[in-house]
Amino acid sequence: MKAFVKVIHFSDGRSPAEVEAAMKGLGFERVKGSSVFEAEVPDEAAGAAIIERMHAALKGANLIYEPSLGRAPDPGMAAAGTYRERLAKWKDIGLDAEELADLLQYDPDRFRARGVEMFRVQLDRAVSEREREIRETEARERLERARERIANAVKEPGGQTFQQLVALSGVDEEVLTHMLDEMVKKGQLAARQSGRRVAYLAV
Repeated sequence: MKAFVKVIHFSDGRSPAEVEAAMKGLGFERVKGSSVFEAEVPDEAAGAAIIERMHAALKGANLIYEPSLGRAPDPGMAAAGTYRERLAKWKDIGLDAEELADLLQYDPDRFRARGVEMFRVQLDRAVSEREREIRETEARERLERARERIANAVKEPGGQTFQQLVALSGVDEEVLTHMLDEMVKKGQLAARQSGRRVAYLAV
């Protein structure tokens, strides 16, 4: 059987860390991602007793709690956590949560402005990364199409010269040189020289 306690914090009450330490001292563990605590108890009487001890330990902490036995309470608002918990999670997306927490305490207007500025930087970064991803994907697709055109062209009788492949592949000479070297090494085509003419032929 389990005893549950849902906690709602207030800014002028005990901090979430202090409350969690007190709850752990009583045998409770916080449910990940919420402000609900749970503890294993042998029966309902033991559950009622641990809740009484919890009430005494948190008396005067200036918070709201909702105890229950056997069934976990709906996390409700507590699932969202306090503003401090939400600020701490902003570190995961690259924001300076400590700076924002300080601004929120002493200058809410500056907190809003700085928060928007930080989010805009992250949004711009996401857009930049996505645009780079698109460019890289398009470049890979262009190279793949060029390989297909080359593979088909070298099947022609007599093969194709380097300059002919430059014209039909759509890639520059440096890239084409690398592609042809790679295809020759993989045995996908062969280079044959006849006098001053070098032709690439299908293998």
